[in-house]
Amino acid sequence: MADPPAPYVMAHCDGDYTTNVPVADLIGGKGAIVTRYAGLPIPPAHGGPARLLVPHLYFWKSAKWVRTLRFMDKDQPGFWESLGYHIYGDPWKEQRYEGD
Repeated sequence: MADPPAPYVMAHCDGDYTTNVPVADLIGGKGAIVTRYAGLPIPPAHGGPARLLVPHLYFWKSAKWVRTLRFMDKDQPGFWESLGYHIYGDPWKEQRYEGD
């Protein structure tokens, strides 16, 4: 995406699950919405039909069953972040919980 409309994205998934990700962590090959693996559709057990893949952040950011992406001007907590998980989730900085 050459010119994203806002700096943050909220992924809305089945079961009212959400997760927030900065757009900067999705562009330039850092993240993706994946629908296929090895040429085949991703099975539902692995997050199909569409899964957010952000391999450099903690895995709760790689949400399964993505239905909608909402661009946001300000970062907002998703499901786990609203329960005390770190708003960003960098595993190399051990950002697991709020305050890490």
